Amino acid sequence: MFSNKKGEFKYLKKQPVRVGLISLILLIMCAGVFMIGYINKGDAKNIFTIVAVLGLLPVAKLIVSFIMYIKAEKYSCGEVIKNEIDAIAGEKDFCLGYDFYLTSYKVNFPLLSAFVYDGSIICLSGDSKLDAKECREHIEKYLANNAINGFKVYILENKEKFYDRLRSVTGDYAKSEADLTAYTLIKNISL
Repeated sequence: MFSNKKGEFKYLKKQPVRVGLISLILLIMCAGVFMIGYINKGDAKNIFTIVAVLGLLPVAKLIVSFIMYIKAEKYSCGEVIKNEIDAIAGEKDFCLGYDFYLTSYKVNFPLLSAFVYDGSIICLSGDSKLDAKECREHIEKYLANNAINGFKVYILENKEKFYDRLRSVTGDYAKSEADLTAYTLIKNISL
């Protein structure tokens, strides 16, 4: 149920449940540690309180992640679009993924799907309000910061244009090391 990794279908749907459950379990554990110390010592001034409070630090980080996943969940790629993409891609060995949610300081960029092919990163936008230019610049900045050169980034709002780009890939395509590196970067900068 929780085995989805970044780039896999329904990643943004499953992550809130996974992160929420982990947060809840860790929060209960911290409360339990605190209660053990309080019951055994009769007050909150003991080592168990320190351990419980320190245990809340990763819980707080997970709760922030949970909130971000809840916000991103509505941009998960739909079953119909996924099936259409899979029908076009067929058995081709693409650097192709789903459910990317890129975050920046100013705005977030939901991408239903993205594939990397021969020096191009082609992304299907998941939001009609997405600023394609700003998203492209965001990805290009990360490519440059990681010394990944020679890639053009395309952010497409129209799924038919995305499908046409996917169809244009020749049958003898083989992933290059550069394609894999760029695709890994897209996964790494996504939520």
